Amino acid sequence: MKIQYKFLIVFLVTFAITIIPNIFLVRSDVLAWLPFSIWSFLSIARFILLIGLFMLVIHYWIIKPLKQIAFALSLNDPAPVEALSTRRDEIGKIGILLQRFFSQREALDQVMKEKSQALESVAVSETKARALLNAIPDLMFRISSAGIITDYHAPDPSELFLPPEKFLGKRIEEMMPTNVVSAYYQAILDLTGLAKSKIFEYTMHMPDGSERAYEAMVASTGIGDYLIIVRNITIRKEAELEISRMLSKQRELIQLKSQFISLVSHEFRTPLAAISSNIQLLSRYQQKWPAEKKAEVLKRIQEVIMKMINLLEEVTLISKDQSGAISLNPEEFKVNEFVEEVIESLQQSSELPVNLELKMDQTEEYICSDRELLRQILFHLLSNAGKFSPQEKPVRVSISMKNETIEMTIEDHGIGIPENDVEHLFQPFHRGSNSAEFPGTGLGMTIVKRCVDLLKGSIRVNSRENEGTTVEVRIPTSKVKTTDHE
Repeated sequence: MKIQYKFLIVFLVTFAITIIPNIFLVRSDVLAWLPFSIWSFLSIARFILLIGLFMLVIHYWIIKPLKQIAFALSLNDPAPVEALSTRRDEIGKIGILLQRFFSQREALDQVMKEKSQALESVAVSETKARALLNAIPDLMFRISSAGIITDYHAPDPSELFLPPEKFLGKRIEEMMPTNVVSAYYQAILDLTGLAKSKIFEYTMHMPDGSERAYEAMVASTGIGDYLIIVRNITIRKEAELEISRMLSKQRELIQLKSQFISLVSHEFRTPLAAISSNIQLLSRYQQKWPAEKKAEVLKRIQEVIMKMINLLEEVTLISKDQSGAISLNPEEFKVNEFVEEVIESLQQSSELPVNLELKMDQTEEYICSDRELLRQILFHLLSNAGKFSPQEKPVRVSISMKNETIEMTIEDHGIGIPENDVEHLFQPFHRGSNSAEFPGTGLGMTIVKRCVDLLKGSIRVNSRENEGTTVEVRIPTSKVKTTDHE
């Protein structure tokens, strides 16, 4: 049962306790003989009892659960909110979402630990691979002081990019690219008068179109010519590149975790403070405020709670995406009913555009798609359109079905997106340079893009700063006949 319904019941009970005894006493003509002092004492006692009852309800229904939520967040421990998940109201939903949040964060930590172990494993494998490569005989060439190839040794003839008859007795500048020849001669110059070797790396394009990386060591033989040992390091370079990519991904995950923790810390502190302050006002002035004022305060609390729930859904979805836990769950539903549900959820969180113009095909046909992913797409696009548009400017929404594809177009006349921010639009936690005055987490468009990709759809954004934004989304679906569904 929702909190507002519980408070309505308490109000009715209070009303009954206050009014019914008076009616009974008047009808029974008890007032005619009951002393005034006793009647006054009974009235005051009843009033005190009612205030105590209301304070007790406020404490056990709102203040105590919120303290448990704050305590759980401060301790990073889901235990204090386990009991809240059994409640069938908004507080219970918060308890369930907090448990999911802690669970997903634990899963994210586990994934990061596994990634770290994988990186260590790759590093060990790369070391072993390097040792094996060092043990394998390499290509060797003997070059005269004039740069002529006089001899060679090739344990693996396939490593030779030319047949021996085409390079023996030839100068290296006739066989090699200019940059490689320059590197060879520079290494020979560095060896002049020194009894040591010189190592350098280069790449070459093979006749078959492939590219190979080589490590060459130039050493003086002491008799006027030079020995060049060439090792194919293409595999090693590819492994190094892969390690570099994995390390880059690891850094991104670490940065994402840091931003995630910072976001949760900041975005939860503000609404919790708002809830706490409203509860304090309600506790202090409940006997003075009329019912309309109390309802207004409770509505503000509910709006803040819905925003917290939406934020939890965002971070939970991002966490699932990073850990690879998102899977498609197609189901059959009507497009019209689906859109109405999204609009209702936006109304509850006060994020629905004030001047919304909705154009939608009136059809009773069922479609088959992932309802939750579609909801995330439409919810965030409508929320952004309403957030960044003036109230007097209309937000036009068009939803239609064409060739088993649901097409959604959301057009606003708000602040738009700066040109420099368009390329970063779908990056997590990135916000436009002109959106500092507007609340947000920078996760909305990231979620939209990821959901569109999972549904194998397409999204196109056309925006100009201070002129507005138009977003077009196309999602392939499976149309279901009404008779089949029935």
